[in-house]
Amino acid sequence: MRFFYIIILILLVSCSTTKGRTGFFLDGIYKNFELKYVIGEFPKEWRSIDVESVNLAFYNKSNHSVIYVNGKCKKSSDAPLEVLRMHLLIGFKDKKIELSEKINIEGREGLHSIVTAKMDGVSRKIEGYIFKKDGCLYDLILISPEISFKDNSSFFNERVKEFKILKGSNINIVIE
Repeated sequence: MRFFYIIILILLVSCSTTKGRTGFFLDGIYKNFELKYVIGEFPKEWRSIDVESVNLAFYNKSNHSVIYVNGKCKKSSDAPLEVLRMHLLIGFKDKKIELSEKINIEGREGLHSIVTAKMDGVSRKIEGYIFKKDGCLYDLILISPEISFKDNSSFFNERVKEFKILKGSNINIVIE
């Protein structure tokens, strides 16, 4: 349980935080007042959790893993992607970058990374994609125990492949 709270703390310092979770997720599509994107469906073992500072967060209780997806457009950072990656790793110790590659995601240069790091002496693998498009910054992040990383990474990368920014972003949501 302690690991779960640590992950939530990490999510709170995400490099693309938003004030409040004002959007919704339905049929694999997330939409809020400033953006709209497809990320795909999550099976029931990936339980949605409400984390104020990110658009979407899912926790897999069976293997203590977290996937979160976040985007923000207002006041997004102009920092290089490598700097943003290090911001996402605040709180982790003994960081070892295993993979760092520039990729094309949504027609823009992005950064794909796999990092091994420790939190409270417990080793984790973190896989992430960070990119900017149309004045918005996006983070797609997996945090997993090393033992279940391969399976989690496979599922996570399926979600990343489905990721697509949809036209119709910046539409105001009216809830009646």
